[in-house]
Amino acid sequence: MFKRYQIKKHDAHIVGYYGMQNSGDDALMHASVWGAKHLLNCKTTSIGHYGLPNKELMVNHQFPLHFNQTYPGRNRLTHYQAAVQSKSIIFGGGSVFHSESDINLKRHMMALTGAKHCRAVGVSLGPFQSVSAEKACTHFLNECGFIGVRDNESFQIAQSLAPDSYVKKTFDLAPLLLCAQKKPPIQLQRKGIALSLCPVAITPTGRVDKSAENKRIDDACHLISTIWQSTGEPITLLTFNGHNQLGDWKMNHTIMDRLINKLPIMVKSYNSDPFTVLNNLANYKAIISMRLHGSILGFLANTPVLSINYHSKCQGWCQQAGLWNDYQFEHHNFDVDAIRQQIELGLTHGFKKPTLSVSAALESALSNWSISHEQAKFYRSYSAV
Repeated sequence: MFKRYQIKKHDAHIVGYYGMQNSGDDALMHASVWGAKHLLNCKTTSIGHYGLPNKELMVNHQFPLHFNQTYPGRNRLTHYQAAVQSKSIIFGGGSVFHSESDINLKRHMMALTGAKHCRAVGVSLGPFQSVSAEKACTHFLNECGFIGVRDNESFQIAQSLAPDSYVKKTFDLAPLLLCAQKKPPIQLQRKGIALSLCPVAITPTGRVDKSAENKRIDDACHLISTIWQSTGEPITLLTFNGHNQLGDWKMNHTIMDRLINKLPIMVKSYNSDPFTVLNNLANYKAIISMRLHGSILGFLANTPVLSINYHSKCQGWCQQAGLWNDYQFEHHNFDVDAIRQQIELGLTHGFKKPTLSVSAALESALSNWSISHEQAKFYRSYSAV
């Protein structure tokens, strides 16, 4: 009897929230592609991507995903088609384990390609939307060949749900941008203070609480005015998420409309190239960030970071990076005077550096791919921005 063998077109198919106009996910996408090629030696790769194809992305094929599906399950079928054509699946970074349906979709993809050949890298787990989602994640952890979680909370969840699974405490993937960057950064004289703000969904239905957001905008305007009055530094509002509904643009432009005639302020539009975003962050004297990857990319650019934590993932990163407590604030009631004071002290006497070095962060990011210590030493030689 003859056995039928299916020809696989790609060594790996890379999965994440890609093409959704989020600078953090853009960074994870490029880092995942680089890792697959250079650390797993994948000769051919594919990726699922929303919106228009990314011409700068070094993959062999981009499977189109659609915000508005012309028929139910269109994206699901695309995911399955990609899995059938691939030898393995790489779930590349981010908060991608929440809902039962999405986790089970990942399990189905692994089943089509062989779960033990698959890996999740630089991911976080939870919060789960239901008990059934938590159970689905338990199955995923036990089935997937390797899981690198980026924070202590996710590692504890994984150990609790699936103590026998192959889970390793690793790091966010974003530092791999320093390896993937093709052009040397252009060093400019640092000037101004950047802010990366974002809307926060805090109602039980996941909607934005308009009253709370209006207060946050009032607080942000007060903070910006106070910083400008005490330092004279121009202000830039960064758009890390350019999504039409979920993005930062509405908050940023509301703030700018209020302050444009009072002080030098501008809004920097969303840029789909994370290398440009990283290099841009190296031009500021400091960044005040709510966005997780605003903080991480600022750290990679050696730009002093003050973190306004709206989620446990932000707190987890601050802990990993060794960010000073004086540079951490809670989003629901941040102290404007305390932030202004830390900016003033930093500009006058120098900012306190995180205890984690960029090179150590890069080595931790490389551990998502289970590379040897000797290899880590080699890649650690890449200079930061």
